[in-house]
Amino acid sequence: MSEAEVLRVLQLATVAEDPELHLAELGRYDEQNQQLVDRVVRRYLTDLLRTTWERGWAPADVVQHARRQLEPGVEPLLLAVVGAEHRAYKPSTLDARWADQLADLGLSHPFPELDLTRWSADQRVGRYLSLHLAVTLAGFLYRLPALARLFPLPGAAQPASPRKTRDGSATAQATDRKMLARVRALLAKAEATEFPDEAEALSGKAQELMAKFSLDHALLDAGPELDLPDDSGARRIWVETPYVTAKAQLVGVVAAANGCRTVTMDQLAVVTIVGAELDLQLTELLATSLLVQANRAMLAAGKHFGHRGESRTRSFRQSFLMAYAQRIGERLQATADAARSAVPAADRDRLLPVLSRREQQVDALFTRLFPETVTRRTRITNGAGWHAGLTAADLAQLDTHRPVTR
Repeated sequence: MSEAEVLRVLQLATVAEDPELHLAELGRYDEQNQQLVDRVVRRYLTDLLRTTWERGWAPADVVQHARRQLEPGVEPLLLAVVGAEHRAYKPSTLDARWADQLADLGLSHPFPELDLTRWSADQRVGRYLSLHLAVTLAGFLYRLPALARLFPLPGAAQPASPRKTRDGSATAQATDRKMLARVRALLAKAEATEFPDEAEALSGKAQELMAKFSLDHALLDAGPELDLPDDSGARRIWVETPYVTAKAQLVGVVAAANGCRTVTMDQLAVVTIVGAELDLQLTELLATSLLVQANRAMLAAGKHFGHRGESRTRSFRQSFLMAYAQRIGERLQATADAARSAVPAADRDRLLPVLSRREQQVDALFTRLFPETVTRRTRITNGAGWHAGLTAADLAQLDTHRPVTR
């Protein structure tokens, strides 16, 4: 028995429609030399994962998609493989956003080595089941489609240059943690309350703070002697099925109100947001919260039946969410426009060139990441759902005004 023989069986199991046919042969090799099988499995899975990064996936993307496609027992093995694969990189060569994803998944330096035998014991999983999970994970990684690459590959990232502000100080991030904490707190209250009008009012207040915060940072960047740094980037939001199109539209209107653009891949149920880094953070916070609130409002509206008693719940809920997204988008945009109007006249002339330059930077990145996109129109098939969605969205109180100052 050799490593090449074990690898051949793993490769056959990966591409087979029924990998169980090859597990018996892999099990026979395993009975002869578990250490050799462990070594081949580890190298094979980490190589597949590196190829996954090269195809544009990031750690959070892989885990989110795996949760929808695979049995729950695979996720602990996937996380162990992600950690083992990152042993090859120095922490300084990981993009900060990539490192944040690893931390959110509970992974940090120093990353542990993967030993399938020890992992099986820790997870209290039988040996045959461990091999089954490994083969299942290999098939999943092998079949992942290519995505637009949003971050530098691990091992290739360079330390970010500090951002210069008008007063000459350097900051590691372009965000105000205190303000982000306030936005998160408002949205947490909105998700926790059982009263829709209170939830919408809290979300509206969050959007007001977000718009003001973004404009404050634009004013800091304004000035003829200071070049505007290009901090445009992209993030992905994985939406829950069903009603992916309607939920993606809700993410899209939040993004548009905050100076971002979106692309949806229906087959993966993922929305990619492109924008300035601060606007991306704010958009992700509000969009994620509104998805929770919209889903709760949709369920509260109940099921729907036609005149003959036939179920029309699916079309009702699809139309509900589409209407909800449209009305929320209108109100968020009105709040954003009001924030711009509140900018003192003395600062407005300095602000507009900065906003225009940001828009150009975002458009340039969007075109590079997605050179071919198609605009899609959706059809409303349930009038009752549409009107119910408008009613739910109209509970928002987004008409507060506050002057913007430097």
